Amino acid sequence: MKKIFTFACAVLAALTVSAKQTTVWTGDEPISWNTDVYAGTQFETPAGTFIGLQKDYTIKVTVVAKIDEPQYVLTYKAGDGWDWTDLETSVAEGIMSYTVASEQIATEITERGLIFRGQGYNITAIVVDDNQSDEPVTPQPQDRVVETLWEGTQVLGAEGNDGFGIDAAKLQNLALNDSIAITIADLTDSYCQINIAANDPWTSIPGTNWESLTAAGTYRYAVTDADLVANIKTSGLTIQGKLCTVTKLQLLPYQEPGDDPEPQPETKEYVDSAVWTGNVAISWNTEEYPGEQFDTYNVQQDMLAGLAKDDSIKIYYTDAIEGAQFALTYKAGDEWSWTDLAVTNHTSFFAYKVATDEIAQDIADHGLVIRGQGYHLTSIVIGKPKSATGIDSVTGNPSPVTHKVLRNGQVLIIRDSKAYNMLGQLVD
Repeated sequence: MKKIFTFACAVLAALTVSAKQTTVWTGDEPISWNTDVYAGTQFETPAGTFIGLQKDYTIKVTVVAKIDEPQYVLTYKAGDGWDWTDLETSVAEGIMSYTVASEQIATEITERGLIFRGQGYNITAIVVDDNQSDEPVTPQPQDRVVETLWEGTQVLGAEGNDGFGIDAAKLQNLALNDSIAITIADLTDSYCQINIAANDPWTSIPGTNWESLTAAGTYRYAVTDADLVANIKTSGLTIQGKLCTVTKLQLLPYQEPGDDPEPQPETKEYVDSAVWTGNVAISWNTEEYPGEQFDTYNVQQDMLAGLAKDDSIKIYYTDAIEGAQFALTYKAGDEWSWTDLAVTNHTSFFAYKVATDEIAQDIADHGLVIRGQGYHLTSIVIGKPKSATGIDSVTGNPSPVTHKVLRNGQVLIIRDSKAYNMLGQLVD
């Protein structure tokens, strides 16, 4: 498992915003009035030519004069009536220019295009210039606040098929170097994976491409690529993962380094100790499969002494048949009622994280019953969480297990200075 720490914003104190000129059309179209002298020809731009056009962008058209005094006319369809309306242009050194005067005009040109009219010239290219400065600029403080994009409880199961989406409309305030923060809880068996991706084209935010998390807490990921920012604002986000619960997603505005100390996730590492090893076939009691289960209480009543809330229980297995089934049951309450626990399968073991103090006490007192179909039980392992200092946060850890092989090939399990056989029975 790879531990992933909170991803800090990777930015510079001074940013350089570069101008971007985009060629949106090339060709060779002659323009003339419809008169006895000049056959009427005008040119209307193809649909989609000006996608993304904004106020203050400049449309630059390469023109080639064919007569001594050409006449240049640039027209668009304005208002609800789509009225043909001339735009005020300038022509210098073979370039006819128009700077978009309003967001309304930008929208109408984007949706309806431009019409080139006039007399005695050809157009050969159309370029859109966003007019950004090439000079270094320093980000100025803004009155922006943290935005909660989503809050709730989304359990991400073992198969990695669970998740949810954030609509693009909620992400319009995202800016370059802002961060997406995700709050993770209830890691299953101290293991989790997460992926946060823009939808179209599908692109994971750096640091989230099914990376592993091993601690609950809030993780933040900076969006430092302008194309990814645009992608997220256009197509929205999808949040995926497995083996944990997501409780919140936030948009964090960029702040200068030092202004916003990086939150550290809760550190919760685990120390594993085997409390039993052996080899027992597990099957339901059917005609095809004779019933076999494993009851820790019958084998050794104190096997799970000291179990506590948030401990992980791992049941290792081998030789699983296709369609094998895994079940973990405990005897709950004063009546010792058999109650199934929700487990997750990890290919070589299935696991349960102890949810409450009451369940921990019942398991410690009454044991576990390992059931299911079509596999061989090989060991039971208890994981104890550690604090950030590395000191066990709970007491009563199961004693470490060692193995001793005797001359006749019998394997003994040594725990608390006592010897047990492979079925957990005390050996004198």
